[in-house]
Order: sequence, then structure tokens, then C-alpha cells
Amino acid sequence: NIDLSSSKKIPEGHPVDVMINENGELKKVALEIEIILNEIAAAEINIEKSVLKLRGLFNSLFDVDKLYRRKEYLLFPFLENQGITGPPKVMWGKHDEIRDLIKGSIELLQTPSISREELIASSEIILFPAIKGVVDMTKKEEEILFPMALDKLSESDWYEISKQSLQIGFCLYDPQK
Repeated sequence: NIDLSSSKKIPEGHPVDVMINENGELKKVALEIEIILNEIAAAEINIEKSVLKLRGLFNSLFDVDKLYRRKEYLLFPFLENQGITGPPKVMWGKHDEIRDLIKGSIELLQTPSISREELIASSEIILFPAIKGVVDMTKKEEEILFPMALDKLSESDWYEISKQSLQIGFCLYDPQK
């Protein structure tokens, strides 16, 4: 853990603010998935209806790919220019693992007539690890990556990140406002 007591205040609309808000939404989706999986394991419920809900939720969870790409192509290069290479390299690898788990989860949930037992067995192997990976990454970002980036990058860096982000649909942050 990093001591966040001296962390900079994050202005509303700042790229880090946007990413933290997106993390909040991802955690909500992960919690919904966890609740449904636990309901399936605890009781005989309508498996078809639950699988449809899970498909939709995992498709929503795959929006994490957009967040990861923005970090990988916008934030990480600026950190690397500051000589910070470890966290970006490790996180990029973890991003790939999480994307693969989510893709695998989506494929699993498209299995025709998947049984309750098959779903429960598979949930321990792929579904729960997918949501755990997403939630764990949000924690690492918020406790390590974002404070480090706020500390190391200048206002002009953030402005440049925001300018570049327009090409891939990020947010526009104007430090002059």
C-alpha cells in the first residue's frame, strides 16, 4: 500500500477522475455477477434466465477493454517517459489476462443448454476469476497507479494525454479551466 495522505486532489473531469468513475461502474457490474453466481450455487433457480443476465453483465464488463486500452496507449507512455516502466509493464500483462478471462466467460455463457452444475463448476475456473481480476485491478490502479501518475506527471502531460485521447474517445481535460 502507498500512503495517500499527501495525494493531489483530482479535479472533476480529469482523466484520473474519469477512470476512477469507470472503475466504480465496473465494480457494480462485478458485484451483480457475483450475486447471480451465488444465487445459482445456493438454490435451484431459472438457469436460462440467469445465464441471459450473466451474458449481458459480462458483455458490459468487457467495457474494461476500453479503459485498459486508454491506460495502455495514453497513460503508460507518459509514465515510461518519466522512467516508470514496472507498473505499466506488469499491468499490461494483467490486462491481457483479464480480457482473456472475460472473453472465455462470454464464450462459456453462450454454451447452448449449459446445466446448473456445469455453470457452477465453470464459475470457479473462469467466471469468478474474471470478476476478481477486474476488481483487483481497480484497487491497484486507485492505490498505486493513479497516485503515482498524479505525482509524476505534469499538468502539460495531462493536457497532452487529454488531447491525444480525443482520437479514441477519452475525456478532454483543460487545466486552464
